[in-house]
Amino acid sequence: MAGIIDSLKYRFNNAPVLKQLIYINVAVFVAVHLVSVILLLFNIDTKTWLSYIEVPSDLNILPYRLWTILTYMFVHYDVWHILFNMLWLYWFGEIFIQYFSQRHLTALYFMGGIAGAIMYLLSYNIFPYFADRQGMMCGASAAIMAIVFATTLRTPDYKINLMFIGSISLKYIAGVTILIDLLSMTSPNAGGHFAHIGGAIM
Repeated sequence: MAGIIDSLKYRFNNAPVLKQLIYINVAVFVAVHLVSVILLLFNIDTKTWLSYIEVPSDLNILPYRLWTILTYMFVHYDVWHILFNMLWLYWFGEIFIQYFSQRHLTALYFMGGIAGAIMYLLSYNIFPYFADRQGMMCGASAAIMAIVFATTLRTPDYKINLMFIGSISLKYIAGVTILIDLLSMTSPNAGGHFAHIGGAIM
């Protein structure tokens, strides 16, 4: 067992930052869901403990859980949630590091995630639409959106091949993505879409 742990540590420590971010996200996903399964076996509500690692929209709660502004960007709801996010992180991260450094990637991931959390909080506490709604948010989407848009702004005409579509420039992918977010600001996942916009602005 010790050998396996040492091997994992070695692989993690010697991996590029992009892979380290993916490893952390996957490890947190597995740990969170394992704990949730154990709690459910004892009929313990998992929402209570998850509220300590997801960002609350309630500004009265946030001061007592400030760490959630960081932890939320490594937490995902289900397999599809993390799979989609990690694919985007990998695809755009690979392009990003062709033009920027790995330190830039780390910094922008966290800055984008924090910007997303701030935009989420602002949206829920400024717009009357959310007056009678409270929410919790998690996911790496805002952090990834910062990387997507930084990459796009640096090389807007960089082309990638999409299945069934063919070759397309990053500027069109980013444009469609942000348009979807703008049109979804009153959807059931409104907070998440506001967070995406925050990451894109960063």
